[in-house]
Amino acid sequence: MLEVKDLYSYYGKSPVIQGIDFQVAEGGFFGVVGRNGVGKTTLLRTLMGLTDRATGTIRFNGQDLLQKTTPERAGAGIAYIPQGREVIPRFTVRENLIMGTFPREDGSRDIPEHIFEMFPILDEFIERRAGDLSGGQQQQLAIGRALAMKPRIMLLDEPTEGIQPNIVQQIEQVLKQLNREMGLTIILVEQNTRFVREVADEFLLIEKGRVSLRGPGEALTGEVVEKYLSI
Repeated sequence: MLEVKDLYSYYGKSPVIQGIDFQVAEGGFFGVVGRNGVGKTTLLRTLMGLTDRATGTIRFNGQDLLQKTTPERAGAGIAYIPQGREVIPRFTVRENLIMGTFPREDGSRDIPEHIFEMFPILDEFIERRAGDLSGGQQQQLAIGRALAMKPRIMLLDEPTEGIQPNIVQQIEQVLKQLNREMGLTIILVEQNTRFVREVADEFLLIEKGRVSLRGPGEALTGEVVEKYLSI
């Protein structure tokens, strides 16, 4: 579904991502790990066309994404949930979810019912302003907004960071369900290596913008974490 070759991505003249290669199969669950500041977020932003410049190859279902704008990439079925969630605080939950429908090819503004089944709190707080929600509830809203576009692949950047444990567990279960039961392809940037090891088909470990290690999820062992990710 997604093929990345010799990818370089720049802010200004400085390359942050350098020579990265990977593939994600349709229905796959792909994890990206690494210390803070090594380029994980930049990788996701590059896939969405949000850096200053990128070279190499990004192909999604046969399409050359490097030649497409960010809205065109969203229209192709790529959903992005950034670090920090970025819900619209003055908009209600309903309005935020409707915003998620804008890239849909069918033009419908209907909110898929399974979003409320996965996150009942969004239904309960449907007319509440997003800025009045807790951090965990906002994260649920951000995921729900992305699902409203009926994506083919979802990119998530640290979705469990700074969230209360009970909501972390709920988000983890939803991501498993989306991938394993609904066949949604997922690329996850996450510091929680336990979860990546549990769910990822494959993972990349990034250091200084380059891939230092890759393998199946179960290869993200305690020894690897100690060697590459400990402070």
